[in-house]
Amino acid sequence: MKIVLTGSLGHISQPVAQQLIALGHTVTVISHNPKRAAAITALGATPAIGSIRDAAFLTQTFQGADAVYLMITAASAGDIFEAGKQQAAIYATAVKQAGVSQVVNLSSVGANLGPEVGSLHIYHIIETYLKQALPAVNLSFIRPTAMFYNLFGSLASIRQDHAIYTNNSLTAVGSWVSPNDIAPVVVQALTAPTAATSVQYVASDEKTYPEIAALLGQALHMPDLKAVALTDDQMLHRLLATGAPKQFTEQYVKTVAYERDQDFYADYRLHHPVLGPTKLADFAPIFAKVVAQQH
Repeated sequence: MKIVLTGSLGHISQPVAQQLIALGHTVTVISHNPKRAAAITALGATPAIGSIRDAAFLTQTFQGADAVYLMITAASAGDIFEAGKQQAAIYATAVKQAGVSQVVNLSSVGANLGPEVGSLHIYHIIETYLKQALPAVNLSFIRPTAMFYNLFGSLASIRQDHAIYTNNSLTAVGSWVSPNDIAPVVVQALTAPTAATSVQYVASDEKTYPEIAALLGQALHMPDLKAVALTDDQMLHRLLATGAPKQFTEQYVKTVAYERDQDFYADYRLHHPVLGPTKLADFAPIFAKVVAQQH
C-alpha cells in the first residue's frame, strides 16, 4: 500500500512509519521542517516537506495514496477550536481532491463530548467536521487517553517541590497511554481498515495520581514525591505564571475539572480497549533518565 503520514517524526508518527516500512508498505512522511528530510529518508520513507495548512501541497502529496494518517497538534495560542476546525477543513479538501478512500485520524478520549470538556472539545469538532465533509470515505478515529509524556509537564514542580500538582481527583483512577501502544493500532487501521466510520480507544495503564507519584518517586530515588490537589483557580494561576497561553490554559483546567467532577470515562468504559503492554512502571525509568540528563 501507498500510505501518507502527517506528524513528521513525532512520538507516534515515527514508530508508525517504521512499522509500515517493515511490513513492506510505501510510506511518505509530511514534515514542515526541511531538516527532517534526511532522517525521514534514513527510515526508508519519502519526505514531503511543506505545511499541513497548505491544501494544494497536501492534495499533491495525497495523490495516489491508499490511506492517509491525519493528526493535529492542538494549538496553544489563539482560538484553539477555530484552528482545529480550519485544519479539519484543509484536510477534508485535500482528501476529497486527491480521491483518498481511507483516512485514519488521531483523535482523543473526550471527543464524544461537547464544549463542557474544555480543550478536548477540539477533537469533537474535528471528528464531526471530517464525518460531515467526507461521507464516502472510510474514517477510523483513534482515541488515545492521556499520554505518558504529559507527565513531563510536571518536571519543574517535581524538582523544586517534590510534587505533582493537579486539579484532578487524587482518588479517581485515570487512564494513560504510551505512544508505543498507539502505533500498532494506527498501523492496523491504515492497513486493514474497516468500512465506513469506526472509533477505537487506546490505553496502556490505569492509575491514580498518588500511584503515579509513587512510581516516579521510586525511579527518581525521591521517596517523598507526592501528588497534590489544587483548586481550579490555583491550578490556573500556577500555569499562567509559567507563561502558558490564557485560552488554552483555561480550557485545559476546564478539561481536568470535568474529568474530576463528571463521568468523563463513560464512553471509554463502554468501548474499553485491551490495555497495551507498556505500563507506567516501564515509563518511570525513562522519565528519571530525562530528569538526570537535564541536571
